[in-house]
Amino acid sequence: MSSEAIVTQHLNSLGLSGALEEFHRQLNEPASLSLGFEERLAMILGAQVDLRVNRRIQRRIKEAELKVLAHPGEIDFSVDRGVPKAKVAEILSLGFLRRHHNLLVTGPTGCGKTYLICAIAHSAIVADHTVRYFRLSHLLEQITIARADGTYKSFLTKIRSKDVILIDDFGLAPIASRGSRELLDILDERIGVGSTIIASQLPVSTWYQSFEDLTVADSILDRLVHDSMRLEMKGESMRKIRAQHSEMGDGS
Repeated sequence: MSSEAIVTQHLNSLGLSGALEEFHRQLNEPASLSLGFEERLAMILGAQVDLRVNRRIQRRIKEAELKVLAHPGEIDFSVDRGVPKAKVAEILSLGFLRRHHNLLVTGPTGCGKTYLICAIAHSAIVADHTVRYFRLSHLLEQITIARADGTYKSFLTKIRSKDVILIDDFGLAPIASRGSRELLDILDERIGVGSTIIASQLPVSTWYQSFEDLTVADSILDRLVHDSMRLEMKGESMRKIRAQHSEMGDGS
């Protein structure tokens, strides 16, 4: 059996598909064969590491259940939405996450809040953090189901284990007393261990009015607002603007 066949067999048996692909690539490129042994080995092992990292990122993106697959490099700054590049760059550096601080993003419907928080989440995943996205109404529904089937404590543990949770459409509908107490449970579990990103059409100053139980509202807002970064977006709906540009492009 040739050396090539032996190496191929060993890499296959070890499940090192990335290393195997790089090994064969080198064999088919004469320029690669002129490199030293250490350089070629580093490239082969590096290919396997890259494959595993990419697989982990893809797995965590799937587990995060993001509403949109957004990329930081595709954030649209061509329209003035009150989102300075420097501020977004600061947020994307994830310093707030390492400090276990929160991020509150507000702005009118359609201005791009969901895309922005999902792009931030994507950066967090690439940086090896765990993430989970919820619409507030869906989160409260899942809590109700977990209480009914006896898995509530397990659900809280899973939420606590995430480095970042995103709660979208915050305050879109009134938050009932039961829901607000459960939301408080979640935030209590995350103090000092994770960050929460909130997106809302409502200014932070009006969030208090979204709760039926104002006593619990005080506790929730204290946990959300304290040590938080804020990003206040503005402008017309991006969907409306894109539709207008599309019509102009069609000559309508």
